[in-house]
Amino acid sequence: MNVRDIMTTNPTTVRPETGLAEAGQRLLSQNLSALPVTDADGHLLGIITDGDLLRRPELGTAPAIGWWRGFLAPERSASQFIKTRGRHVSEVMTETPVSVDPDTPLIDAIERMQSLHIKQLPVLQGTRLVGLLTRRNVLAALLDRLATTGDATISDDTITTLIRTAISRSNWAPKDMVRVVANHGSVTLSGPVFSDAERRALIVIAENTSGVTHVNDQMILVDSTSGVAFGSF
Repeated sequence: MNVRDIMTTNPTTVRPETGLAEAGQRLLSQNLSALPVTDADGHLLGIITDGDLLRRPELGTAPAIGWWRGFLAPERSASQFIKTRGRHVSEVMTETPVSVDPDTPLIDAIERMQSLHIKQLPVLQGTRLVGLLTRRNVLAALLDRLATTGDATISDDTITTLIRTAISRSNWAPKDMVRVVANHGSVTLSGPVFSDAERRALIVIAENTSGVTHVNDQMILVDSTSGVAFGSF
């Protein structure tokens, strides 16, 4: 899956000269967390997020700029003053934000979001903004796929094969010891496992298999050292 498959196309944008109050109102009224900032031709100039509006003198949350800091680092202090007290988008926005292109694999985009601790990525075609990838886009895509797991058109034999294949590909699973039986979408897992983590992971495999409507756990915990079975969970 690539970014273009789930991104928001034609996202709401603002111009650099837009007033902060107007930008904030758009964030609030449209339930957004970020607004890309573009010029008249749609080229990305920056991004403003709800996080950029947390440290403000109007709220009593703006950081103080001590005289010693102003004396030792006047340019940095002046920039911080503008960032926390500016009245226009251009003064508060993050310039040249991290971006992706529409064909970026979704896994790469999400890894970038996580490593940089950001909630959204502008999507660019060249230098033009064509979309916005947000955590909500990812969540919506996930929910769409979770909702399609229980497919009644998939046969029990196919369900069994899919689960067994998934187990065989998992290097942690007791592959040939777990018995899988499917009956009208209801799956029963039985046989020995050697930890509660293995048991729960096997249930997750079954639950994530298309066509499965219910998982019945009849697995037995076996101590890996002594070989003693402690009964079903």
